Amino acid sequence: MDEKTNEGASFLTLLFGLLLVLFVCYMCYIFKPIERTINRCYQVYLQGEKIGLIYSKDELYDLIDKEQQEIKEKYKVDKVYSPQGLEVREINTYNSNIMSVEEIYEEIKDLDSFTIEGYEVSIKGSDGKKKTIYILDKAKLDKAIKNVVVAFVGEEEYNNYLNGEYKKKEEGKEITNIYLNNEVTIKKAYVPADENIITDSNTLNMYFLFGNTNLKKKYKVKSTDTIETIATKNKLGVDDFLVANPDIPGENALLAVGQEVTVDPINPLAGVVIESFETEYQTMRYETKTQFDKTLNADQTYVKQQGSNGLAKVTFATKEVNGKVQKSAQVSSEVIRPVVDRIIVYGAKNVIYYGNTTYWAWPTVKPFRRSDSFGWRILNGQPNFHKGIDITGTAKKDIYAIQSGKVIEAARGYNGGFGNVVKIDHGNGYVSIYAHLSKILTKKGATVEKGQLIGIMGNTGLSYGTHLHLGVQKNGEYINPYSLYK
Repeated sequence: MDEKTNEGASFLTLLFGLLLVLFVCYMCYIFKPIERTINRCYQVYLQGEKIGLIYSKDELYDLIDKEQQEIKEKYKVDKVYSPQGLEVREINTYNSNIMSVEEIYEEIKDLDSFTIEGYEVSIKGSDGKKKTIYILDKAKLDKAIKNVVVAFVGEEEYNNYLNGEYKKKEEGKEITNIYLNNEVTIKKAYVPADENIITDSNTLNMYFLFGNTNLKKKYKVKSTDTIETIATKNKLGVDDFLVANPDIPGENALLAVGQEVTVDPINPLAGVVIESFETEYQTMRYETKTQFDKTLNADQTYVKQQGSNGLAKVTFATKEVNGKVQKSAQVSSEVIRPVVDRIIVYGAKNVIYYGNTTYWAWPTVKPFRRSDSFGWRILNGQPNFHKGIDITGTAKKDIYAIQSGKVIEAARGYNGGFGNVVKIDHGNGYVSIYAHLSKILTKKGATVEKGQLIGIMGNTGLSYGTHLHLGVQKNGEYINPYSLYK
């Protein structure tokens, strides 16, 4: 019984194993493995976001170029490129959802701007900030920079400098160096077609000279106008006006009635630095000096010595930025004819003179260089009224009182841009101001005589180089200091 039972169990186990093997073989025969296809294609990204898959990136680029005829016509280019934010990467994927290049094009055309081949120009300002413009033709940029330089130096002088044709001149300017004091970089780039791309030479010239491409201020010449009156009406210096209107040859040029001139303030993107030696024959005007004779009555006066102008040949080493003198040092000076001052004697019997404002002394030694005038000028692209005259280029830096009087201010520090400053009250409503001094050699409350040493020329406060700023007030209003010496 036991042996028969064991035999039966073995048979059943064998049968079950055989059936299991047959079942597995059957299932393997019925169910074949799924075959997955690997696709080699391109993943399209725009600004880092996935857009879709395509088989050919070249077909996409060709379609972009073909469809963007409007951009080609606008900028007169032969080829249009993909947006800057478009990236196409080759990948292997099991994903079979492949899009057509037409579908991808429709997806991206309104999301980002297509590009064209051009140049990115960056100009670093004095404040460290960069301005960027886009151009298509590098030759136009070179021409624009040249035109800005010529606006300040003149075509003939610039060509002489480039060609090395300077000879030792008896009189005139010899330019030794011209450069831009701002960093200008240019690099090839794919420029978005919706950027402000400057293609016109005149527009590019305008942008480099005025800092924008939209000049708004034009003026029509009237019969009573001169260059000086037009400049003053529009808060410009004459030099600024001539730079803004390079076709006008000089400050004495005749203007036609109805002629349209530019009166926008210039604001060059890059500072044009001109270094030169300037030689000139300078007339040294005589001064009228007064003496007092206590033996004569007040109504008695006479000329003790007639005055005569002197003449000197002087050479200055000068540095200008955008037409404004920043530094001018006297290199040599030869007195050809000495100056002889006029001397007038006044009766002073029983009379005390104070604040004689008839004759004024010059505040520096001679010869000298005037580096800026009284009146309107452009500073950093904005109109600025200069309330005095700037004097530099002297052999000595001594500063003298232009008239006797009482010192009402002798202050060191910034002082509203004046730097170290001396102010003298001369009576009769006149006050003289001596600014940017390196040293003050008087004190508040002191009485000074005409021609007395009161300070040393310097570069303190808001100043662009060593010079004297001489200001004069009459009854509280600033007047042109030169009017005292006529």
